[in-house]
Amino acid sequence: QIGLGVALVALWEIAGATTKSHWINQPSAIAQRLLEWSAGEIYPHLYATTVELLVGLAIGTTLGVLAGLVLGRTANLGGILRPIIVAFYSVPLVSLAPLFIMFFGVEMLPKIILVSLVVFFLLFFNTFSGVENIDQDLVSSLQLMGANRREVFFKVVLPASTAWVLGGIKIALPYALVATVTGEMLAARSGLGFVLNQASQQFNMTSIYAVLVILMVMGIIVSETAVRLESRLLRWRNT
Repeated sequence: QIGLGVALVALWEIAGATTKSHWINQPSAIAQRLLEWSAGEIYPHLYATTVELLVGLAIGTTLGVLAGLVLGRTANLGGILRPIIVAFYSVPLVSLAPLFIMFFGVEMLPKIILVSLVVFFLLFFNTFSGVENIDQDLVSSLQLMGANRREVFFKVVLPASTAWVLGGIKIALPYALVATVTGEMLAARSGLGFVLNQASQQFNMTSIYAVLVILMVMGIIVSETAVRLESRLLRWRNT
């Protein structure tokens, strides 16, 4: 893997040096730009994107899991509200970004709301499906032993839904990053999406590639975090 990566970067460097193409650019120039940014210029933008991503994830995950658990365990309420939620989800959520920007301005709030919505729907549907697919024999066994609703929830429903919730988080992470950057590209005063938009307007390919490298690293970090969280919380599955 390392050898393949080095070979690809080397081929890219050679292609850029040979063609002198502005569009192809060179990894050495991108590395130089990242080094220049590391002096302090990029940190406010990185901070803004990270805050929007993490706060949106926290809000969307909490609300999505709670809604999925409640509606999944309440058949009548779930039957009434689930079609309404599906109808809202049918709207491309990223297309709501201009609406949020008009309502809430160009600061962090509209991006946080957009990320929260994207994460909410993914976590809701995953959690709802997890609750629906719980083995009812386990629930019946606990009820026969005198368990109340609270004990059934904590002994069966919550542990059985954990795998579905973590699966939803793994799916939601890349979408949350996409929503964050898209919102910043539409209207913002800071953030990696803002930097990417500014660079594209100036046809600054070096800066565009540099931002994409940062976003790729962020994507790898959040993906690995989700994998490690899953392996830690669901370590009982391996036994």
